Amino acid sequence: MPDDSTDGGARILRTARGLHVRIDDLRPPWSRSGRPVVFHHGIGTSHEIWADWLPAIAARHPVLRFDMRGFGRSVVPPEDHVFSMDEMIDDLFEVVDLAGSEPVHLVGESMGGTIVLAAACARPDRVASVHLSNASYKGKGLGELGYWRDQFADGGAAGWSERMMANRFAPGAGEPDALAWFAAEQATTRPHVAMGLGGVLAQADLTEALRELRIPVSITLPDSSPFVPVAHGAEMKALLPACRLRVVPGTRHGLPFTHALEESLILRETLASLEDRHAS
Repeated sequence: MPDDSTDGGARILRTARGLHVRIDDLRPPWSRSGRPVVFHHGIGTSHEIWADWLPAIAARHPVLRFDMRGFGRSVVPPEDHVFSMDEMIDDLFEVVDLAGSEPVHLVGESMGGTIVLAAACARPDRVASVHLSNASYKGKGLGELGYWRDQFADGGAAGWSERMMANRFAPGAGEPDALAWFAAEQATTRPHVAMGLGGVLAQADLTEALRELRIPVSITLPDSSPFVPVAHGAEMKALLPACRLRVVPGTRHGLPFTHALEESLILRETLASLEDRHAS
């Protein structure tokens, strides 16, 4: 059984696998029908990246956010740990199971997006829909990953984070206080965790699995991410039978952070449309 406490009305849990989970539910008592939504962050941050998404989504859905293995307040694997996509999928479904037995909506950014997509392919019966931001379905063609080892060796986590900030945010994008928080959060990244997960991401290839996936998928990509080419979005759309693709101009890899308010409202309406369709 997970350890359980509360914080300002939210449930705070530590699961058997060592994951820190926060569950927020701001729905009024007369409107409780929305399916749970599980958010998955990527490398270098924590569940807090989704904070500005909460007002729009938790007003209609139970929201589960968690710190990925190796980040935030979740378990930190030892330096000789061998990461795998199967392990990350199992972690995610441990969180999904906290929401009950009904299928959930999965939302993921960057590597978190790749993981939720892989999870939906592995267990489609547990997933109502998938929503990706600045994420891909394969490692081949991703930028920057090949430079990480040298960046950590030359400047440690702080040097790597400085480079990552430039990759995530165009000049003038985001509020100064928010960017300062993000930089500080990212600079706590442990090199062996980033390198281990980066290796898993580099080897990922969901091409064949996507051909069989019948779950609704929405993809939102920045037009200028140094990591994920826009072409990967077009490839996913061609592979997936039920897919919507949007490209947001003037954005880099920090899209879900700098555009949280706009993107959360779009997600809210997308979920409403999907659930109305399911109800009818």
